[in-house]
Amino acid sequence: MSELAAEEEYRLEIADLRRKISRLKTEHGELQLIEEFEAELRILEALFQAAATTLTAVEAEPALAHQLRVQGFGGADFREVYAFVYDAALELELDDRPLAAVIRATDFTAGLRAPT
Repeated sequence: MSELAAEEEYRLEIADLRRKISRLKTEHGELQLIEEFEAELRILEALFQAAATTLTAVEAEPALAHQLRVQGFGGADFREVYAFVYDAALELELDDRPLAAVIRATDFTAGLRAPT
């Protein structure tokens, strides 16, 4: 799968979730379900943006691409960087903050710059 196809796959997932939320709101769906989907959407958007930002850094700094491979990720493409960001996000300390906010505030390249 090409890098653009991988990015598009994630974009489509986000767009599908937006449509689902819109439909639920239009149909006066259950508020709790809408809120859960909105939280999921915020997380997916934050992960996507973090992966895009991290990929830009990885492409600019070959040492980061090397560290990505050292940490077990296949290379400097969107799918692998997204997987790295996703895994790193699972380890984040939330301190009563929403996960999406913590993801947006995290520099995931720091995990590639730190000695392994």
